[in-house]
Amino acid sequence: MPKIILVPTSHIAKESIQRVKEAIDKEKPDLVAVEMDINRFMAMRKGEASSNLEIIKTLGVTTFLVYFIFKSIQKWLGKKVNIFPGSEMMQAVKIAEKKGLKIAFIDRDIRETFLRIKEISRREKLKLVWFVVKGLTLGFVLPGKKHKIDLSKVPSKDLINQAMKLLRKEFPELYRALVEERDTYMSKMLMQLSKQFKTIVAVVGAGHYDGLIKRLSMKN
Repeated sequence: MPKIILVPTSHIAKESIQRVKEAIDKEKPDLVAVEMDINRFMAMRKGEASSNLEIIKTLGVTTFLVYFIFKSIQKWLGKKVNIFPGSEMMQAVKIAEKKGLKIAFIDRDIRETFLRIKEISRREKLKLVWFVVKGLTLGFVLPGKKHKIDLSKVPSKDLINQAMKLLRKEFPELYRALVEERDTYMSKMLMQLSKQFKTIVAVVGAGHYDGLIKRLSMKN
């Protein structure tokens, strides 16, 4: 019976890179799958980035603002821990290549995700921008008990669940575009791959972990 091992990560946590290495060494998979599409991977490997003007033409000003804020925050946090966002995915590919393992890029094309974000109502986009600005100035508050966040580690399951709950409640359209639809896409990709490979290590963002567990009918 095929085996799929999900490795939940944070894109800026040093612990993520170690988790990836340990999982691949332990499981000795036939295939390493990563939460990236091939175009994003090639751009990251070449160190290429689309110009802001090009992105504005594609997404529009309001959507670009959402994109720019999130990208800037991720870069800023990454600098704090000296980790380039997405390093754990690139490391997974590097380890797989070194071991001669097959590699699969299981995420939806990032351009399609951008277009889905573009379709989100203007009201929700502006609400998101205000939420981020307010959070950066006054601090982000999640429902439930307070958590001490260590950027070098993957957030706790409880913290991830609280963040996903907040996103789903306050920004339902964004949640569908960024999380639910991609969970569905990646689960279908993994199911298809499981017909060809006996053991798969899949490196995914922690926010996708529960959704993939549910869709793949795996024990959590």
